[in-house]
Amino acid sequence: MAVRSWKTLLSLVLMGALMAFASWELVLTRKAGRLPDPPQPRTEVPPEDPQEAMRDLGIVLVPEDTPLERAKSYDWRVEGMEPARQQLAYGLGETVERGLAQAHRDYSVRLRYRAMGPERFTYVAPPGCGTDMRCIYAELMRSNAEPVRVLGERFATSIRERDLDAAQATELILGFVRRIRYELPGDEPFGIVPPGLVPAQDRGDCDSKAVLALMLLRQVGVDAVMLYSDALAHAAIGVGLPGTGTRIPFGGRGYQYAELTAEGWPLGMIPPQYDKPQLWRVLPLPDVQG
Repeated sequence: MAVRSWKTLLSLVLMGALMAFASWELVLTRKAGRLPDPPQPRTEVPPEDPQEAMRDLGIVLVPEDTPLERAKSYDWRVEGMEPARQQLAYGLGETVERGLAQAHRDYSVRLRYRAMGPERFTYVAPPGCGTDMRCIYAELMRSNAEPVRVLGERFATSIRERDLDAAQATELILGFVRRIRYELPGDEPFGIVPPGLVPAQDRGDCDSKAVLALMLLRQVGVDAVMLYSDALAHAAIGVGLPGTGTRIPFGGRGYQYAELTAEGWPLGMIPPQYDKPQLWRVLPLPDVQG
């Protein structure tokens, strides 16, 4: 009887150790995909001319009674479009902004997020998430769907009114996202600003801006994917359009690389330090409707 009890105790101890090891394996420690500094564009960005003709896409407020002073104004250029200069303002109500930030923090608590110093953190990945950020990106797309949808509808309306093709629509949206100030969000869980807050706060790093661009492009009907490289600690967007330059294969198609951290990067041109196509992968993310 004593031998059996000893064996039973040993089995329970071993089982507990295995369960603890399995739980530990789900805790991921990784470097966040960030740039220390935005890359220098290879092309000159013309200075703004107050007298230049401009296309005003209007003011997007969520909700509609949000005070105008909460809106951030953006002014950018799309070469080859007439007029080239574009303008749009976007703002969130205080309650909506707080809600998006709180939802992001709540999700980090559910995943046992813990900061471990600059650009490093741990969290317990949900089942099926693997060792990348796809589940965090997917959750942000879901929780921020409505405010981004309202913003995307303004782009969709302008695209329809001007009868822009897919390439022009892509440049219009990429130009807007690139105009948003590059900032490393060290204060945010997972090192990422929720996409609805990126234009509302005029800040975001590589993947913060990439998630926003992905949502907007897909809403207007452009085939776009999330590009991610853990080895290079960087994120970008792939666009399924014809053209030259760096392309990342996925699902039998080639996606043109789109850099988002700074203005001046043509579609398909990749910064030299990231020109290692074999280190990039496409993260499959679902389409999300607001």
